[in-house]
Amino acid sequence: MPSNKVTKAKATKKDVAKSPTKPSKLVQEASREILEERLEFVLTCIKETGIKVDMAAVAGHYGISTNAAKLRLRRANDHVAKMASAREAAGKSDEAQKDDEAQQDDEDIDITDDEEA
Repeated sequence: MPSNKVTKAKATKKDVAKSPTKPSKLVQEASREILEERLEFVLTCIKETGIKVDMAAVAGHYGISTNAAKLRLRRANDHVAKMASAREAAGKSDEAQKDDEAQQDDEDIDITDDEEA
């Protein structure tokens, strides 16, 4: 007859390092979304306040040419613009889907009313 004694299992580094509830891919996607939102915020702050970025200083910091620094900023702006338009399109499609569902619910109610009459 097996014993009913409870034994404690030791956790290994490998077990502790990976969270069973959040796969690493989901964590990476979430952190990417957070970074993209922060990038959008910073670029919007710069744009809306009219701050003039000293591209020569930025280029010197990164050890690149001024034109390369300008191009990087332009690419960042383009990326944020694409994200914003994708978010707006997703929002519109969600609204359209909700409207379709509401219309179907209304039609279901009308059918039910007709059956009672």
